[in-house]
Formats: sequence, structure tokens, C-alpha cells
Amino acid sequence: ENAAGRSNSGSANPMANEKISMLEQKVFKLQEELTEMHRRKGENAQKIIELNRLVQTKDDEIAKRDKKVNDSLSVQETLQADKRKLEQRVSELLTNNQACVLKDEQQALQLACTSIEDKLRQVQTENRDLIERWMREKARAADMLNDANDKSSKIRQQQVQNDLLEAARETPTPKITGNQTKIVPLPIVRAVLPTKMLYKFDAHEGEVFAVKFSPSGSIFATGGGDRIVKIWELQGAKAFQKDALRGSNGGTMSIEFDSQERYVLTASNDFAGRVWSISDQRLRHTLTGHSNKVLAAKFLGDTGRVVTGSNDRTLKVWDLKNRACIRTIFAGSSCNDLVTIDGTGANIISGHYDKRIRFWDVRSESSCNEISLHGKVTSLSLSPDGTYLLSSSRDDMLKLIDLRMNQVTGTFCSDGFRLALDYCRACFSPDGQYVTCGSLDGTVFIWNTNSTRVEKTLKEHTNPVIACMWHPQGTHILSSDKLRKIVVWGEPVY
Repeated sequence: ENAAGRSNSGSANPMANEKISMLEQKVFKLQEELTEMHRRKGENAQKIIELNRLVQTKDDEIAKRDKKVNDSLSVQETLQADKRKLEQRVSELLTNNQACVLKDEQQALQLACTSIEDKLRQVQTENRDLIERWMREKARAADMLNDANDKSSKIRQQQVQNDLLEAARETPTPKITGNQTKIVPLPIVRAVLPTKMLYKFDAHEGEVFAVKFSPSGSIFATGGGDRIVKIWELQGAKAFQKDALRGSNGGTMSIEFDSQERYVLTASNDFAGRVWSISDQRLRHTLTGHSNKVLAAKFLGDTGRVVTGSNDRTLKVWDLKNRACIRTIFAGSSCNDLVTIDGTGANIISGHYDKRIRFWDVRSESSCNEISLHGKVTSLSLSPDGTYLLSSSRDDMLKLIDLRMNQVTGTFCSDGFRLALDYCRACFSPDGQYVTCGSLDGTVFIWNTNSTRVEKTLKEHTNPVIACMWHPQGTHILSSDKLRKIVVWGEPVY
């Protein structure tokens, strides 16, 4: 019937049939979609069940971990409580045992101190033994050197006699002989400013640290880094070597003649001073006792006493007759140079590394006075009349000090003047009218003491000048440099 009805209605209305067909197709599609939706709903429900199962599993794991954390916190609190108890116990033990520990440490330190003292006594004993052995060896070496000098002296004896006979026929000038007891110095004339280099020669191997004329000016001595002290004689414009004094183990830093020209006193880098006799070149005394370089040495009044100044911050007074140090003065700073200011040798002036000049009376225990400068003191020189002191210092200045007032009265400097070393030496002219000193560039500067102006500059050295020295008659100047050379300055004679 439905089919008949549809056929009838279809035949009746073809347009309605098409709409019905379309609607049926839509209904079919919607049914398929609904079916697909139900299928997906079932899958999603299954997934939700699985996810719920996973969430439950994770919740269980979280609960277990929370339980573990709580257990760990409980254990931690227990451990912290145990820790506090242990700390309290340790504190109690430390408090109770502190005295015992300190006592044990004290005993250990006492044992260590006793052991060190024993070692110190042993080392001191060994040191004394070594010093005694060293002194015996030095005495043996000095005896051997004196024997060699005796043999050399005998060989030169005939030549010396001939020279004395020839000198007796010439104009009398002071000469040194073994029997001579007194040297009468020639009268001092007015110093003449040199204008020319008369002679230049190699004096030593290396630096020439010291140069010194004898009081009469008949000879001069030089010392350097080659450990030899050489005696020279000026003949005309040239210098000829007469003797060589050997026996030093270090460079010679200072040279001094005695007033009678019988002995030469030196200071050297081997921590010692030495005294030689000029007539036979014998080493008479070795003054050991300083613990550092000896940079200065002077006779005190006569030839029986000597004062030395050292980098070990002390001055030592020696009695040559007893061969002993009779006084040690603790100066507080390294001594670079010193002078004596009276004939008795009781007063000493020393120049130091700490920029001070100190005045000493060997009869007292402390410094009588001191003067502060602006640079390390490198040298001191006393004026011929003994009233003024010349100092050179590393601020590149020379100072003139009036000893009657103990104050600086003059300053000598120049644009090109620079001191080269901590032991550069300046000096007065024999009439006190001029002062001279060498410079880093090899120039020798001469100043007028009255005007403090530069009177003359002498240029011949190619190396820094270390020491300068006027001839006692004011006719020549000697200057030494850092590389072997000595220059004789003066007026040419035609």
C-alpha cells in the first residue's frame, strides 16, 4: 500500500518525490554521523577510564613520596637533635680538656725550643771553629804574601838606592824610605784650575773606586774591583806604577795614607780593612769583624788607631798595636764615608744611607749631633782648615757645612750634574777655594766655594766618574771612572 501510495503520489507529484529522496539521503547521513558519534563516545569513555586509572596511579605514587618525605623530615629532626646533643658533648669535652691540650702543647714547644737551643749552641761552636780556622788560614796567606813581598823587595832594593841617590842630586822633594820617620809636606800654594787632560791610562781591571794622593803629593794610590791597590808616581805629565799591594779578597772602596807616608789603609768589599807598609809592601794588619762591605777607613790621629765604616750600620775603632777592635758604634744606618776632625782622633763625622750626617765622640756612647740632607750621603771631605765639611748626596747636590755652626752654608749643583753611584767621592782643593766631583756622563765639575758657581767642567771620560782627588800642591786633579780609566788633569808645561 505504501508503495502503491508512493507510486500514486509519485505519479501525482514528481517534485515531492525528489524532496523526499533528498530528505531520506540526509536522514541516512545523519544516522551515519550519529553512529560515528556513538562510536567516538565509546572510545572517549574508554580513554577517560584509562586516564582515571593513570591519575589514580600517580596519586598513589605522590602519596608514597609524601610519606617518604615525611619520614625523611622525621629522620632529619632526629638527626638534628642528635647533632645538638653531640655538639653540646663536644663543647663539654673541649672545655674539660682545654687545659690538658694547652699543657701538652706547652711541653711540645718546650721540647722543640730545647732542641733548637742545642742546635744553636752546636752551630755557634762550629762557627767559632770555622772562624778560628779561617783566621789561621788568613794569617798563613798573609805570611806567604809577606814572604813574596820580601823577595820582591830585595830584587828592587838596588834600584831604590839608585833612585834615592839620583833624587839627592835633584831639587829636594819628599821621598819614602824604610828609615824615614817624618815627612815634611811642601808649602801649599793656591790651587790652579786645570784646563787640559795631561794623561789618561788604564789603572785597574774594571771600576776604579778610590784614588788618593799622599800628604806630600810624591805618590798616589788607586784601588778598584780587581782587588789590587797600586802605588803610582807622577813624572811630568805621566804616571808610572811603583808597587802593587796584594792580599785583599774584594774591591777596594777607600784608601788613606798616614801622615808620615809609611802606611796605606784600605777598606774593601770583603768585609775587612787592611794596613800595608809602603816601604816593603807588606800586609801588616787585617781588620775583620764587620758583617758587610767596608766602605770607609781613616787613621785616628796617629797610626796606632783606625776607624772603619760599613754597610752593617756600625763604625768600629781598632787598636793596631793590640790587633783588636776596642769600640763598636751602632750608627743605625749604612756608613758610606767618614772623616776625622781633630788630631787626637776623638771626633768622627760619618755620612749615611739614611740621608744623615752624624757627629761622634769616641769617648761617649751616642751621637753628639746630626744633620739631615735630602739624599743618601755618598762622600764627605774636610776643608784644609778643618772648619768646613763637604758632602755629596744622591739628590745630585754637594753641600758645604760650617762645622762651627753645624749648618749648611752653601749648595753646589748644575743642570748636567748627576751622581752615578752611592759611593761617588767629592773633595776640596788644597786651598779650600774649590770643590770637585764627577758626574754620570763622565764630566768633572769644579765649583767655587765662595760663589757656589761652576768654574770649570772637564770632559774626557766616556764612563761615569766615581772619584776625584786634588794634588796637595793644587797643580793636578786625578779622576777615576767605572771602566779602568784614570785621567790626570792640569796645565800643560811647554
